[in-house]
Amino acid sequence: MAGTRSIQIAALSAADYEAAIPGLASLLVDAVDGGASVNFLAGVDEAAAAGWWRGRIGAVADGTISPFVAFDGERVVGSVLLIRSPNPNSPHRAEIAKVIIHRTVRRRGIGTALMSAAEATARAEGRWLLFLDTETGSSAEAFYRSTGWHEAGTIPNYAMLTDGTLAPATWYWKDLR
Repeated sequence: MAGTRSIQIAALSAADYEAAIPGLASLLVDAVDGGASVNFLAGVDEAAAAGWWRGRIGAVADGTISPFVAFDGERVVGSVLLIRSPNPNSPHRAEIAKVIIHRTVRRRGIGTALMSAAEATARAEGRWLLFLDTETGSSAEAFYRSTGWHEAGTIPNYAMLTDGTLAPATWYWKDLR
């Protein structure tokens, strides 16, 4: 893919995920510092961000979550989580979360490559229905639409922006069949 020659996309094992947490924490702080609505308010520090990522180690280890990470050398520059539904009535479904690209490497195809990796894994497992949410009106919406995602609806006052202002979120779905 053009523009990403030095970027490597990796599906991380639990041990590799744990080793990547400092970089993932830096990535998350960069996203929040840039105004992205990714579950945190302005001023989040790397310790709090690392704690969030550490909270998922068990789910990565048991296979509920597959982390896909973009590396520029040793530096973490992107992430996507594939979160499998554990429910007996939804073995065909998974959530996509923490689609984050470092501000210094955006518009180089990294988000598309990460999403493709997560979608390929889901498809190979028979998980053909994916869903995600994003801040309504964000640049992420255009990205999701351009990669085949369909709007399901918007929920007003869903979450706070980094400045504490309530904002709507739009939910998207994609059928991989």
